[in-house]
Amino acid sequence: MSSRKIKEISRPAAFAGETLRALSSALLLLGLIGDRRAR
Repeated sequence: MSSRKIKEISRPAAFAGETLRALSSALLLLGLIGDRRAR
């Protein structure tokens, strides 16, 4: 029972982590491109 609850809670948390990582990497790429254009 408890292990199943942990899985249910960790699934959305892992999804949020993946989304955050993708967003941060995209922002980093955009920042690098913007830096090159500015220079």
